[in-house]
Amino acid sequence: MDGENRAVMPAPSTRPLAALTAAVSLGLTIFFTLYSLVPVTRADSPGLSSLFLGTMMAFVMGVQAFTPALVGRFSLRFVLAGSVGLAAVGGLITGMSASTSTLLIGAVAGGAGFGTLIVAGAQGVALLVPADKLGRALGVYGLITMAASALGSPLGVQLALTFSPAIFGVCALFAGIIAAGLSFGVPAAVGRVSGSRPAAAAEERGHCAASGKGGAGRLRRLLADAPWLVLCFLLLGIIVLSHGLSSLPVLASAYAAVVIFSVQAGNALGRWLGGELEARSTTGVTIVTGAVLLAAGGIAGVLAAIPAVVVAAGGLVGLGVGIVQTVTLHTAMRLMDAGRASVMWNLSVDGGLWTGGILWGLALTSGFVEGGVLLVSTLIVFVSVTLVLQLRRSGRSGGSGDLARATDGTPGRIH
Repeated sequence: MDGENRAVMPAPSTRPLAALTAAVSLGLTIFFTLYSLVPVTRADSPGLSSLFLGTMMAFVMGVQAFTPALVGRFSLRFVLAGSVGLAAVGGLITGMSASTSTLLIGAVAGGAGFGTLIVAGAQGVALLVPADKLGRALGVYGLITMAASALGSPLGVQLALTFSPAIFGVCALFAGIIAAGLSFGVPAAVGRVSGSRPAAAAEERGHCAASGKGGAGRLRRLLADAPWLVLCFLLLGIIVLSHGLSSLPVLASAYAAVVIFSVQAGNALGRWLGGELEARSTTGVTIVTGAVLLAAGGIAGVLAAIPAVVVAAGGLVGLGVGIVQTVTLHTAMRLMDAGRASVMWNLSVDGGLWTGGILWGLALTSGFVEGGVLLVSTLIVFVSVTLVLQLRRSGRSGGSGDLARATDGTPGRIH
């Protein structure tokens, strides 16, 4: 589908990519504010926080497998506008909620909107940028979107703490309206295959029928030949990020908004640094660097009693996870088409946020945050070394596996 989508692209221009990046940036700001908002504003009810985050992340992941098909049918522009609007409505409902049931409705709307938006955004970068420039473009895209979130999500949390969650909800709705308008900067033809390419659409429908009708066939195709170790490494990194956005701000108490900003700012810088580091060195060096920074930040954050150290630890967590996100997304896009790669990558990201949102809430309740962070930090370093060894082994052998194919004429060396 990636090749088909590229066939209907207009002449290369930076304006569509800028519009895409701006729209996704506002959507990310709404989402990450929601991710931290409930744990911070309802710190006396960690069980409710786990329920909210678990529900939201379940819907984030539940819609992602269907996003490339939506882009192919309705266009990238339409999907961006609709999904960011839905996420904003989720923010409004969450901010206005006075009961658990309305809070969960907000979680459903926010999760479904964001899940669709984030897949369409990453896929859109691949549709708008030539393959030989994709690694760096993903790094810049990550830098800008996460920088917006780094500024916006602490501001949203502080807005809710200073005034009320309802005020944040109204602001989220206005941000969503602006983002939906920005989405129209993407040309209408980008991404759409049905209508403009009837033969391609018919071929896709035939492939769906051959693979099995409905979501089951789509899911089988999605999971086929996925780079599981890459995705597992990413998921563990996001679990540490979840700690930095939920339980670490709770431990930091009065410095909650500062810690959230530190994590998000580090994440933004890390997204850019991951693209630059991989282009200038190797994929293996980039992977290990991200893992070490994550582990160091996670451990320092729970062992230190000095606020300045906790804030710095949050920055290390963000920096490490940003590097991990960029290098794993680029690797996935070298192994499969952009739509599938975006889905699988985002499922891993959101699986980590979902798992972390539940686990860190339970860890706060049971007093097991320190032990949990030590365990996950150890695992991520171990998996990073295992992944680098597998990448090197595949590169030397020249075999036909997915990891070996990543070395075929693509930017960034594997070994």
